Amino acid sequence: MYQECGHYYLCQLKLAWLDAISNSAIAFAYYLIPIMVVCSARKRQDLPFQWIYRLITTLVVIGSTIELIEAWRLWRLQYWLLGLLKAITAFGLLCAMILLVRSLPKVLTIPNFTELKQANHQLELEIKERHFAEEALRESKERFHNAFDYAAIGMALVGLNGSWLQVNHSLCEIVGYSEAELLSKTCQEITHPDDLDTDFDYVRQLLTGEIRCYHMEKRYIHKLGHVVWIMLSVSLVCDIHGQPLYFITQIQDITERKRVEQTLQQQAYIFENISDGVIVTDLSGRVIDWNRAAEKMFGYSKAEVLGKNLGILRKPEESAVLTQKIIDELHTANRWAGEINFVRKDGTEGVCETVFVPLYNEHGQPSATIGVNRNITERKQAEAALQKANEQLTSWVQQLEQRNHEIALLSQMSDILQACLTVEEAYKVIGQLIQPLFPETSGGVFIISSSKHLVEAVTTWGDSTLASKKVFSPKNCWALRRGRSHFATADDHSLHCSHIEEDLFGGEALCVPMMAQGEALGMLHFHSPQTGQLTAAKQQLASAVAERIALALANLRLNEALQQQSIRDPLTGLFNRRYLEESLEREISRAERSHKRVGIIMMDVDHFKSFNDRFGHEAGDIVLRELGGFLRKQIRKADIACRYGGEEIMLILPESSLDVCQERAERIRQTVKHLDIQHQRQKLGCISLSLGVAMYPEHGLTGAAVIEAADAALYIAKKTGRDRVVMAQSQVSVY
Repeated sequence: MYQECGHYYLCQLKLAWLDAISNSAIAFAYYLIPIMVVCSARKRQDLPFQWIYRLITTLVVIGSTIELIEAWRLWRLQYWLLGLLKAITAFGLLCAMILLVRSLPKVLTIPNFTELKQANHQLELEIKERHFAEEALRESKERFHNAFDYAAIGMALVGLNGSWLQVNHSLCEIVGYSEAELLSKTCQEITHPDDLDTDFDYVRQLLTGEIRCYHMEKRYIHKLGHVVWIMLSVSLVCDIHGQPLYFITQIQDITERKRVEQTLQQQAYIFENISDGVIVTDLSGRVIDWNRAAEKMFGYSKAEVLGKNLGILRKPEESAVLTQKIIDELHTANRWAGEINFVRKDGTEGVCETVFVPLYNEHGQPSATIGVNRNITERKQAEAALQKANEQLTSWVQQLEQRNHEIALLSQMSDILQACLTVEEAYKVIGQLIQPLFPETSGGVFIISSSKHLVEAVTTWGDSTLASKKVFSPKNCWALRRGRSHFATADDHSLHCSHIEEDLFGGEALCVPMMAQGEALGMLHFHSPQTGQLTAAKQQLASAVAERIALALANLRLNEALQQQSIRDPLTGLFNRRYLEESLEREISRAERSHKRVGIIMMDVDHFKSFNDRFGHEAGDIVLRELGGFLRKQIRKADIACRYGGEEIMLILPESSLDVCQERAERIRQTVKHLDIQHQRQKLGCISLSLGVAMYPEHGLTGAAVIEAADAALYIAKKTGRDRVVMAQSQVSVY
């Protein structure tokens, strides 16, 4: 029997043990509950409301402890402890109630069983899908690895520090390293130094999220040392939290493409900067492209000519024919080359050296043409100028040669004229010498007479009829009146010289005065039926010819005057004794060679001393002068009349017989008596002659012997009464 809380019960021992054992079993069972809850909570950390489990666990533990104390108090009473535990339990239950009330909205959100079942089904479906996704991911990863390893381009996984994590075979072939060698290096080690900064900048933008990927052309250094151009494509791989893991890179070898691009760039640079104008046209001749040199050459900008026909660069009358010629040549020879005259935008013309060749498409068919044009305008102008200069030089050379030829002819003329002995001989050769100098002209040499009143033609040349009168007054010639050359054409009627006959005049004429020592000797006249023959050079030549002819004629006249003075007697005008002796010896030598005779007539004026005494010496001189003039008219041209001395005169008659000489002497004796000689208006009376005749070789074999024989005959004539002819006595036999 025991008492509980002031109550006493009749207690049986078996009942007490039953109560104690049941309370202990309940306490043990209560203790198992928090253990299971704690284990479950640890297993399921994701369950909501963890604090509720902890609170329930605490209350269950306290309740279990109360049950144990209930069993224990059968033997020992612990009321304070039991009350304290109950108070704690009550407080805990009160707090749990308050917390449950506050958590009730959240608790109500927990799905029910049906919802949990549906959620479980959905979860199963998601698990299956995840399995399928994992399988697809596995297959994708396998495909990625296959694509990675066997890709035609280089691929690699690169760490954030630039180290190679994984590389494929293509990348190894691009850079020349083996996989192991490449994995031991970093990207920076094989990247060209000039590309590092750009690459780092892109990597920075990837890591900061500014870009998702980047593409760039960069250069790797090949294992052998040369540069390899690549196209680099890089993307960043991150984890589920967005943290960068590594880079995926794709590397494509573009070295050949860069080489082609460089070649194309060089060609484009050459195309734009070549000094020749390059024009690309389609097959119909429309412009597709042309370079700056073409713009400069033709004056059109590229925008102005694109799509237009090349005919705008050529003259309309030449364009169609030239275009067809070029097309035909391209079809047959695949090339056309030649020179083209072009017209610039401003209308000026030029010349270019052009080569056209066809351009072929990928099928080998002509698709366009390219023409290379080299501006040779300046060269053509230079060639034209050079040709003109050559022509002018050739003309000058020809003129120089002509001038040299003319100088040679002038020199020859001067030599021949200097060799002439008489003026008459000079007249004969002048026409022949002038003709080669002026082959297309006709003309003549006109000499002013000694009276100065007439101008007479002494020689002419040329095939055409002389347009000038052969005899005219000096006043009829402008050249003689002005003292300078006068040139006239058929159109200048007012400037024609009066001596030119208008009906015969055509073309042009030139009169050149021949001046010597300030005196006009005559005039050279030239006439050409065609204009342009008497050029300025020919006029200068005519002046030079006139000067030389005038000088030669003046010299000849002077020589003749000197010669006449040296061989003629100034009083009678007959040859002097010195010339007589020379002429006689010459004629005797000629007669001896030809077996001819030479007659000598020696005459003397009868009673000449009485003339001097009666009328004076001046009258005697007049007698001798008139006698000299009389004899010059009586003798032949071959005869020679000489004043032998004083009033004695001798005649030499070559190739004459004795009878002829005697007859000539007799005629002279009789004719001389008819001379009417006056002095100071006073008649001097008639004169008579005594003549002695001798012959070579009858009267002597030498000149002196014949003269001596004639003188002896003259002496006999005087002794026997004068005014008679006496023949010399023979001294040698005649052959």
